[in-house]
Amino acid sequence: MRGLSSVALLLVGLTSAASAQSQQHWSIQGSGAMVFPTASESDFENSTRLGWEAQVRYTFSRFSLGGGYQRSTVYQFATGDFSAAVSVFFLEPRYVVMAGKRAAVYVAGRVGMSQLVCSPTEDCAEQGAHFAGGGGGGVLVRLGDRVALDLGSQYFTTQYDVTAGQTQTAGYVLARLGLSIGL
Repeated sequence: MRGLSSVALLLVGLTSAASAQSQQHWSIQGSGAMVFPTASESDFENSTRLGWEAQVRYTFSRFSLGGGYQRSTVYQFATGDFSAAVSVFFLEPRYVVMAGKRAAVYVAGRVGMSQLVCSPTEDCAEQGAHFAGGGGGGVLVRLGDRVALDLGSQYFTTQYDVTAGQTQTAGYVLARLGLSIGL
């Protein structure tokens, strides 16, 4: 019985701390990212690349829903005369699993539509929109009443067009550092 009471008190404490984690229902977030391909592409130089994302988020209790845009360079030739970036419009549901006064741990999913953007464009097959999806987690660190640092990572997959009618699936790990500002 005493163990059950301890668990109940812990859950009540986490719930109240989680609601204090986001004092504003609406927030905006910007993040920088490092992108790691999960498979080798023989035609491209595979190494860590950079990206960014921006999103608007609505928070209600432990749950929140974000919508935004992500752009990440995923391929590049060593000579620098060709690069390709994945461009994704996404929705991201998030759930805070554990929270304290200054930090919260969350899990998140992400679904959206993506397109490969090549530079120069004539070096790629014509690109269509494809499903992108994945998940991950992170830590929110409260810096003030309206500001939080977001340290997160995710795994996501998407497709790109190799030739007309033929697609290839690619997976990436993304590590991000962002700033969230409550409105």
